[in-house]
Amino acid sequence: MKLVHIDGISGTGKTSLAEEFTRCGYSALDSDAAFGYYGNPETGETTDEQVQANWLLNLDKVKELAQSPGEDVIFVCGGAMNQDKVRKLFSRRFTLVIDDETIIQRLLNRTNNHFGKNPDDLARQLEWNKGTIDYAKSIGSIVVDSTRPIEKVADDILEQSGFSLTRQSN
Repeated sequence: MKLVHIDGISGTGKTSLAEEFTRCGYSALDSDAAFGYYGNPETGETTDEQVQANWLLNLDKVKELAQSPGEDVIFVCGGAMNQDKVRKLFSRRFTLVIDDETIIQRLLNRTNNHFGKNPDDLARQLEWNKGTIDYAKSIGSIVVDSTRPIEKVADDILEQSGFSLTRQSN
């Protein structure tokens, strides 16, 4: 299995991108739904404390998917605090980036979840946004401007994926 990881801070369009890839006939997962849970960052044990620092990926499930037989490409869209522990399982990595104004607009107006509406959460995302591009480049992730329409973002990732993927007709 060839896994492509697409991450970015909250509001950059990871969930929308997973939906777009699926709509176009590609295999894509929203990692929040497929692998995400609240856990103790040190032990991995499930916790009821629902804070951003405790948002984790079930690493065993990610490893299981990566070890699945086949040559299919699966886009895994989303992130968590422990995602770097499975970084090497991904054939390619992309990081979605947006400007601060877009973050504010998207988080305050999102309807699929409440994260980012709290002023402390929003402030943290804006602070993290300052270093997103430099961090992405430091880990070998391809930076993608996701202020554009989601179809353009998907096309950009397909073009840069390295797997000769083209947009499939519906």
